[in-house]
Amino acid sequence: MFGELRLASKDRLKMKNEELYRIFKLHDKPIELSPMQKVIFYEIIDFSHIRTQIIAPTQYGKTLTVALAILTAAVGMSERFTVLAPSEKKARILMNYCIEHLFDSEVFLSALDLDPNITWDKLRRERTRTNLSFKGGGGIQVLSLDARNTRRNIEAVMGFGGNRLILDESSLIDDPLYATVKRMLGGYKYSDTFLLEIGNPFYRNHFYRTWNSDLYHKIFIDYHIGLQEGRYSPEFIDEVRDEAYFDIFYECKFPEPDQLDARGYRFLVTDTEYQKSLIETPVPDGELKLGADIGAGGDFNVFTVRSQKCAWVEEKNQTQDTMTNVNVIRDIMKKRKITARNVFVDDIGIGRGVTDRLKELGIKVNGISSGAKPKDTTRYKNIKAEMTWNFRKWIKEGGKLVKNEGYNQVLWIKYKVSTDKVIQIEPKDELMQRTGKSPDYFDSLALTFAPQKPEPKIRFI
Repeated sequence: MFGELRLASKDRLKMKNEELYRIFKLHDKPIELSPMQKVIFYEIIDFSHIRTQIIAPTQYGKTLTVALAILTAAVGMSERFTVLAPSEKKARILMNYCIEHLFDSEVFLSALDLDPNITWDKLRRERTRTNLSFKGGGGIQVLSLDARNTRRNIEAVMGFGGNRLILDESSLIDDPLYATVKRMLGGYKYSDTFLLEIGNPFYRNHFYRTWNSDLYHKIFIDYHIGLQEGRYSPEFIDEVRDEAYFDIFYECKFPEPDQLDARGYRFLVTDTEYQKSLIETPVPDGELKLGADIGAGGDFNVFTVRSQKCAWVEEKNQTQDTMTNVNVIRDIMKKRKITARNVFVDDIGIGRGVTDRLKELGIKVNGISSGAKPKDTTRYKNIKAEMTWNFRKWIKEGGKLVKNEGYNQVLWIKYKVSTDKVIQIEPKDELMQRTGKSPDYFDSLALTFAPQKPEPKIRFI
């Protein structure tokens, strides 16, 4: 196989008939690529086009396919690849695939130019490596581009060059960083450069512009193709159809121009959905939950009660007195027969004093810090995103709000996908700059969708 890889560097078109990807293993069997995965694989192997853009659905296996292709070309054709991703997490995923599949064949291990002090076992377990070098001169390096550190990343990228660039999740790389990445190709003859951009169509940024450029060869894959190839089941598609970003993750459609603001945020719910949710009187059926947003300065303290089917403002005030708000919560709990484990109090600023005092009184409520780690870290940036998204699902499934002018704040809330492909909510300071007010009513409502704190386990000695 090593001989075939070397021969292929002289006659790349032969490689399509050799099915070189089958050197890789999955569950100890030769890996099988789907038809469109093969297209991605050989697009990289053959360098058929100087500029290529690939739009493919999430969980299709695109990052794995790219990793297998660049590993093959780095060893078999002595090519040096630079892979850029919008976050360290994304960059690590691709490099981990490369390291994992090094061990599929002696072809790759024997070609590896590795420090003699590093054992195979240590390499296999390493999770911070950013480059691989091979004896024939080929190599793979990964760089992360986090928009939160744009200036630092621009300076870092300017120190690198390369004529074989892969942009993973290119749409999540912001425009200034993208422009800097393009400059990396400037020191090479244009015909000897290769730039491949791959990802989901999150934003109408550079990724949208290049998709509409005649300079780029385009490969388009959506969930319909994934179904035909057996990458997804119909049951799975039905299950995720109502989830966030189905149009982007699976239908692979760019958002409409009026859906996004300049920062990439979109509104949480539509005006139609909000108006449809409004009712006149509460329906206090079943188990009730209480959300208490304790304001600061001149903001309101808002107390929302929610049943399974509807939510309403039970109380509001502007007092800064901790005990007054503690007593309001106790009174609502008594009136509505709400247990402490179903009470959720904003645990930031003066809200923490309310939480602490309730616990001193033996009322073990849930203190919620919006920036804390979410229950589902694969989908949400923090608890704020998780409980806000739970509200969105509830209202789309028929949840009702008792009419209150304060609930108009529902229409203020915006969200987007971060560079780690998790949902994040527009920060409160940015929302307040935009609206001039704190979303006290919405925050109180969202708290009723926060995850309950686990009850401490009792150990008997």
